[in-house]
Amino acid sequence: MIIKLKSRIKPTEDEEKVIMAVKNIFKDAKVVIEDNQLIGEAEDISRFKELLRSQAILDTARMVLEKGIVGNSTKFKINKQAAFAGLVNFDKDIHGGIFVKLIAEEDKDLMKLIKDIAPKTKNGKIIDEDEEINDEMDK
Repeated sequence: MIIKLKSRIKPTEDEEKVIMAVKNIFKDAKVVIEDNQLIGEAEDISRFKELLRSQAILDTARMVLEKGIVGNSTKFKINKQAAFAGLVNFDKDIHGGIFVKLIAEEDKDLMKLIKDIAPKTKNGKIIDEDEEINDEMDK
């Protein structure tokens, strides 16, 4: 998976804090600043997944990821201020947020990636979707 990142840096913002916000969510992000814009790329989704679980926002994340699907990718924004605090929030902030695009590589199934990142839950517990489908078929 390729993770593309972009964020406009407003004159009132500290460049280093915006970089820190991105790296708090995507640890391996390699970023450059060009014309008041952060442009980055990452591959490690583990911290993002960990935060979704610890914040118990898997269902919201799943909805956002599915809503943003275009071809072999999905796109969404996260709040810069929350990211700076080490949290994921899908509301863009007054500074425009961090634009994230997750791209499935050619041999990968985007829906499988989304299921791995944000599995469905039932009563706050992660459920095996394939198992649930089989249970429904057995009824």
